[in-house]
Amino acid sequence: MKRLPSKKALRRLGVVTGVVACIVLGIVAASQRVRAAAGEPSAHLADHWHEGHRIVDREGRLLREIGSEAEQRGRPVALDQMGDRIVLVTLVSEDKRFFEHDGVDGRAIARAIGQNLKGRRIVSGASTITQQLVKLLDAEGKSAPRTLERKVTEAARAQNLEETVDKRTILEAYMNRLGYGHGLTGPEAAALGYFAVSAKDLSWAQAAWLAVLPRAPSFLDSYDHPERVRLRQRALLDDLREEGVLSEADHARAVDEPISVRKVDRPFYAPHFVDAVLREVSRPGERGHGITKTTLDLALQEDTEGLVRTHLAALASLGAKNAAVIVVDNEHGEVLAWVGSGSYWDDSIAGQVDMVRARRQPGSTLKPFVYGLAFADGHSAAEPLPDVPTRFSEQGGTYAPGNFDGTFEGPISAREALAGSLNVPAVRLAAEVGEGRLLESLRSLGFASLDREARHYGLSLALGTGEVTLRELAGAYVALARGGERTPIRIVAKEAGGEPSRVMDAAVASLVTESLSDPLARVRGLHGRGPFDLGFPVAVKTGTSSGHRDTWCVGYTRERTVAVWIGNADGAPTQKLTGASGAGPLFADVMRRAMEDVPSRAPLWDEAHLESVEVCPLTGKLPGPACVDHASRHFIRGKAPKETCDWHVRASTREGARPGEAPFACDSQGSRSIVVLPEAYDGFLAALPSGAPGHDPFGLPWLSRSSVPGCGEQAHAEAMLRIDGPAAGSVFVYGEEGDAQVIVLSASSVGGSPERRVSEVEFVVDGEVVGRSRWPFRMRYQATRGDHELVVRPVDPRVAVRTAKTSFSVR
Repeated sequence: MKRLPSKKALRRLGVVTGVVACIVLGIVAASQRVRAAAGEPSAHLADHWHEGHRIVDREGRLLREIGSEAEQRGRPVALDQMGDRIVLVTLVSEDKRFFEHDGVDGRAIARAIGQNLKGRRIVSGASTITQQLVKLLDAEGKSAPRTLERKVTEAARAQNLEETVDKRTILEAYMNRLGYGHGLTGPEAAALGYFAVSAKDLSWAQAAWLAVLPRAPSFLDSYDHPERVRLRQRALLDDLREEGVLSEADHARAVDEPISVRKVDRPFYAPHFVDAVLREVSRPGERGHGITKTTLDLALQEDTEGLVRTHLAALASLGAKNAAVIVVDNEHGEVLAWVGSGSYWDDSIAGQVDMVRARRQPGSTLKPFVYGLAFADGHSAAEPLPDVPTRFSEQGGTYAPGNFDGTFEGPISAREALAGSLNVPAVRLAAEVGEGRLLESLRSLGFASLDREARHYGLSLALGTGEVTLRELAGAYVALARGGERTPIRIVAKEAGGEPSRVMDAAVASLVTESLSDPLARVRGLHGRGPFDLGFPVAVKTGTSSGHRDTWCVGYTRERTVAVWIGNADGAPTQKLTGASGAGPLFADVMRRAMEDVPSRAPLWDEAHLESVEVCPLTGKLPGPACVDHASRHFIRGKAPKETCDWHVRASTREGARPGEAPFACDSQGSRSIVVLPEAYDGFLAALPSGAPGHDPFGLPWLSRSSVPGCGEQAHAEAMLRIDGPAAGSVFVYGEEGDAQVIVLSASSVGGSPERRVSEVEFVVDGEVVGRSRWPFRMRYQATRGDHELVVRPVDPRVAVRTAKTSFSVR
């Protein structure tokens, strides 16, 4: 018979039980107090310290990935998108009882204590996945001190977290924050980085390789210590077999599978464009996260970069070392290509300076907007404008522009003056519309860089002396391509922006486009068609800044706008490159490539806005009986000319006309046609032999109407000399286009009887004769800095004519 315990033993057992109960109750109470004070970190599940910021092109191709403030490049994905393999191997590796415990695994703690005591060192830990997640959330991925107090707090916060969110949420958050080395955070980033596959497509061998890395990413570096990783991987594969996750056959295949780890790719495509995107989407001092989808077409970008390199190699001997290009889709205002320099990594050309955003003088590329205002005011594209030496009054003096090659064309149609980039007609129109109105119009087109007062720029604003950016220039030409409707230029896909706004009448924009798209209209100004025969219609405008420092070419079809700059970032001049010879060929190649992606091409302008009329090409009026040529010209609908040409007249030859006299007289019954020009062209004609052929294909004589008998105007009664250049009060600046310190002195003799005409003159500067000239009275003079007085007088003092005097300055 079994003896019952004695009363003393029972009393002793009761005491022990009570003490244990008190201890347990005390631990429970303490644990509850710790948990109550510890809180839980669920609010940090929305943090992004583990996410990289990926900039992708319009098709999702990676342009660049920027690490977070913690230098992590995670790509968070949902648990279901990770695939079963990486999740299962991670659970086996880190926390086999994850779905059974409440955030703290008591059995694991007891096992770890026993193993560590037996081994007299830390053999294994007992932190659950939830505890590890708490540590990651609290430290934001950074290392934190491992103290007993901290581990107790983490355990309490883990239990609290498990009462707040479900297990799958915890597991997903944990997986996406695991560090796999080299800044790769989460299984998706690691799988793509090491194996170029998505996490869901990992093999068992690859999944096991990745799963062991977070334990010690530096010690288990896949590049430096692959043998260490291999040992841990095989041990984990064995565990997977023991746990029944892998069959014998699957285990054998995984063990035998060779692991090829690729170098982590860190692409940086379209660097200037990416920099621009980051400035636009990131707050100052902060890094973004997630994915920013841009408007860029990477294929077009790479082709454009290749074309830039090719053309710069060809221009290297001509002093042009750098280039920039921007391509825009006109329908949506989206940037498709953005090349900011010849090479982002070339310090010798300041390659990291983005010339798409740099302010530079755009030369003649602003002229279309001058003509747009003039067309809106009633000028037609066919009417003639005087391209003759002219001085314009400005605040502080006068302005006397010249053309790029130092010559003048005389009467030239507005469309030819625009397409051929002549300066005097553009300044004449700018003076007419007013520099303040011109500046206001340019700002409405998006030229925010023109931030000075109108008087700062003066009339030379029409010639591009104010500094603008290539991006602004492209945006303004997009407005022309869209028929006068401006739309914001976007670099981020589906970016919120302002609504399109009307900045130019649609008919006016059509007339500008028609003028810029006619290859023959460029011939007189550019002395050729230029490199712009692309096989399809394109409106194009070139520009060259002072001193040949910047060469530009901007143009558009209905679908695409391309803007090109070629020069040097430091402003060093090229060797006389122009917009046509420098930027033009690159523009042509980029536009051809950009249009390859356009399946159907629309007309350049809306025909409904314009009408075509047969006119005299010289005057833009209806042809008269003396006109020898008719040409079809476009006019804004309802504004076609009604007047008949009065410059072509019938004439007869004057027998016995003396030298210097007009060899013809107006005669309605005459047998030939001549051209008589109004007084505005007298100075220009004085530099030509009387009755010499003008600038037209038929070789007709051009004469001043006042010099031809019977044409209704009287000649000057008094013989006199007239200074045609420089204009009174002109100011020349060293280093301007065409070497401004070399000044052309020119004069003409007008009026009086033939015997009092001057055959030779002398030019006197500051009292010193600097040169003599027979007709035409013209010479080049190397001026010095300072204020100067110019006198023109006959060499023969016996010729009684009134001399001419003017003043000019060189700065």
